[in-house]
Amino acid sequence: MKTSTPCPGCQKPITIEHFEDFSSPFTMKCPHCRAKLKETKMTPWLLLLAVIVIPLLVYLGISVKSFLAGHFPS
Repeated sequence: MKTSTPCPGCQKPITIEHFEDFSSPFTMKCPHCRAKLKETKMTPWLLLLAVIVIPLLVYLGISVKSFLAGHFPS
């Protein structure tokens, strides 16, 4: 398992411990050269998908709960 990744600026390794010290994924900086690091896996399309899917799942959960509550007396 890979335990470090090189900094794109200084090429020094950034370890898992360094990532645990970051306060949030939006304020990551290399601990060696202070270059700003960017999480590239979060794309606008993924964010848009999350904005659509999460409320849909909440709605479906509420619908299923109310459906089951109407069919099974307590």
